[in-house]
Amino acid sequence: MGIILVFIFGMMTVMGGLSWWYAAHYNGLVGTTRFLTIISVIGLLFSFGYVYKNGWVKPKQTQTTSQKANVNSNQYFAQKSSESASIAQLHKNEQNVLQQLQKSYSKNVGDVSFDQDSKTYTVTPTNAKYIKAVTTMWQYPKTNAKNIKTMSDNYLKMSQSIDKSLKGSYTLQVKKSKSGPVILSIKDGKATILNESQQK
Repeated sequence: MGIILVFIFGMMTVMGGLSWWYAAHYNGLVGTTRFLTIISVIGLLFSFGYVYKNGWVKPKQTQTTSQKANVNSNQYFAQKSSESASIAQLHKNEQNVLQQLQKSYSKNVGDVSFDQDSKTYTVTPTNAKYIKAVTTMWQYPKTNAKNIKTMSDNYLKMSQSIDKSLKGSYTLQVKKSKSGPVILSIKDGKATILNESQQK
């Protein structure tokens, strides 16, 4: 605002001075041009006074812009902080589920591990009786179709419980043994039987 006033009255002063000079030398309206020039000079002095007091720009406007920047910055970091807290809580919940699975399967089945990147819980049998039973079932799938179905249904229920607890889509898979292949994979309520022998 201040710079605009200085510019306007500065131009008026220059034009008034030139008009006054022209009128004085060429028999023009000296009184009128002199009056306008004086008014312009007064306006110019007022403009300099305004600039001296308030500066070239409005302080309040700068402050408002700064405040908006601070608000946006605070909102951004608050959102990031909230997202980080949510992720940390999810990771904690995933580990809690892992501990519960390990507790449930450690005695009669084996170990349970979790891969966070693929969101996969893996059951690895270490119990000798369980490994023997699973090996027989997968070696003779037709004869043991009912047992395989029962086993699949049990793990399916566990998978649904995991998804419900973590409010997401996770994979629950079962290996044949510690060094064996994956024989059962469950995700989104669908169980897939893998690596069955071709029983005739």
